[in-house]
Amino acid sequence: MGAAPAILVVDDDPDHRFLMQRAIEDAGYRVETVGRGSEALLRPDEFDIMLLDYRLPDMTGLDVLRVVMEMEGPSVVMVTAMGSESVAVEAMRAGAVDYVVKGSGYLQQLPHVLERAFRAHDLDRRARLMQRMAILLTSSLDRREVSREILAGARQVLRADACALYVRAPGGDVSVLTDGSVAADATMVQADVDAMLTGHRIDPEVGSYRLLVPLPEHDDRGRLGVLAVLTDEPRTYAADELRLAETFASFAGIALANASRLELERSLVTELQQTLDLRRTMVMSLSHELRTPLTCILGFAETILGHWGGLSEGDRQSSVATIAQHAHDLQGLVEQLLDFSALEKGGLDANLEPVQLDEEVADTLQALAPLVGDRTVDVDVEPVTARADRALLRRTLGNLLANAVKYSATRSPIGVQVRREGAVVRVTVEDAGVGLSPEEASHVFEPFWRGHQAVSGALRGSGIGLALVHEYVRVMGGEVSVASSPGAGSRFSFTLPVAG
Repeated sequence: MGAAPAILVVDDDPDHRFLMQRAIEDAGYRVETVGRGSEALLRPDEFDIMLLDYRLPDMTGLDVLRVVMEMEGPSVVMVTAMGSESVAVEAMRAGAVDYVVKGSGYLQQLPHVLERAFRAHDLDRRARLMQRMAILLTSSLDRREVSREILAGARQVLRADACALYVRAPGGDVSVLTDGSVAADATMVQADVDAMLTGHRIDPEVGSYRLLVPLPEHDDRGRLGVLAVLTDEPRTYAADELRLAETFASFAGIALANASRLELERSLVTELQQTLDLRRTMVMSLSHELRTPLTCILGFAETILGHWGGLSEGDRQSSVATIAQHAHDLQGLVEQLLDFSALEKGGLDANLEPVQLDEEVADTLQALAPLVGDRTVDVDVEPVTARADRALLRRTLGNLLANAVKYSATRSPIGVQVRREGAVVRVTVEDAGVGLSPEEASHVFEPFWRGHQAVSGALRGSGIGLALVHEYVRVMGGEVSVASSPGAGSRFSFTLPVAG
């Protein structure tokens, strides 16, 4: 797992320095020696362990130890003479990880003492690294950035050749992000990962190529994910390393949960802002829609009242007809608003009954005759009975016909067709107007949405008519769709269940 630990021997006796160096190098460590405390403090960060004699010519070993502790330098093993155990105790209180007493056989003890010291040093170093990683993780805001930091930190803290992070999304799907290259493919642990995500415990194997650490549970979705620690060579993890891995996974889980929560908050804020923007647009649009018929009603009414004697009978009748037409438009708009309000409250219901569709189509066209004008309406209706709400059906047909009139040329034809298709009846309203792009067609049934032609052409409309069509049809048990292309017109159709 990397280069051999580096040891700095600090002792004023050259013979002892020589003997200690030989004993330590024979155990596989890299060794340098110095004879003064000031020399030991020149570059302490280059070493893992400092083997520090108490008696030095320029300063005591305890003085050197205190400076090293302030620098967060190497771990220190204090070397004392026989009968100086009190010095060793003081050194341990000051931060030394161990001590050794110069006496018979102490050179043979050094490799074992250094092994314990390095294990403590390595864990302490990784714990400090984990603290820094914890601060970094909990301060990161982007979930993907957090995931990358988790993988990079896990490789350092847990000394892995590669890591893989499996995270369960709110919908249940599991995404995987990997870092590093390893002989054993990360997908080889997928089965165990799936088992852990469902709550099973997978104990680490002795001499295994991977260690699987579960992230903590999140809300009511169970485990948030699994961190896979992968190595090129088989490895056995000590108990303290397993605890370190579990602690790191806890930090990682908190960071991911925080990032996910922030993403959700951002999404909700965005949706709220979009809703506010749509409502602002709706208020402006409706203000215009209400003002137009009201202005006409008031204007013609004032003209009749102020100039009754000067108007011909034909002018009076024309003015009254205009007032009636705008009042009818106003009534339709108010009905749409009431339906939309009921829809938002979840109170839009349908009174379903057998309805003869050929009769309903004929009655609706007759009621809309002033709107249709002198256009040709091609009616192809099979005499079939469907289950529907009469009022909602007429509003649906009315909205679709009004939409066809609005977005097509003055004398272009409109088609209305009714066909039985098995257990449903399909009603179609077709025009030869401006049409819709695929992008526009995907949004056409959304509340307050208006197409490019409507906006750029300053066409009147509240933006809720087709949204209401969608809901009218839904509560009657059918489905609505549109087929359209720019410049080739639009074909709106909806289905209703056949009356049994």
